[in-house]
Amino acid sequence: MTSPQNPLRTDRWLRAVGYGLLAEVATIVTIIAVVLFYRFVFARGHSDADYIVFAQKAGALLGVIGGTIYVYLFARALMRRLAARFIGHGVVVAIAAIAFSVAGSIAGHQGVPRAYLLASALKLAAGALAGWLASGRTHVTA
Repeated sequence: MTSPQNPLRTDRWLRAVGYGLLAEVATIVTIIAVVLFYRFVFARGHSDADYIVFAQKAGALLGVIGGTIYVYLFARALMRRLAARFIGHGVVVAIAAIAFSVAGSIAGHQGVPRAYLLASALKLAAGALAGWLASGRTHVTA
């Protein structure tokens, strides 16, 4: 007795959401690492107020730049597992990263800074770019 085989699934929507979460986690870890290195390696002996100012500036800058880069990198990693809908999957990675970022900001800061608009637009562009660049290839790896 043989069983019918399921066709190869080419959509990885849930994985795209997971990669978006990973992009946000990577961004947060990067910000924390930079702030800790600044405080304990590069600029020891400053006041707590100085460290707070640095952390705020680093978080704002790295949140936008790092978030964009990580969305692109994680979306590109996802593309190896796809056979179709590359741009859509890249955009889902970006939307998931944006959702986690906004939710974290609301939970931690009781609001969403204006810089998140730029960061969100850049993340969407990064996810779409990753998908567009991958749209010319056709192989899938599980």
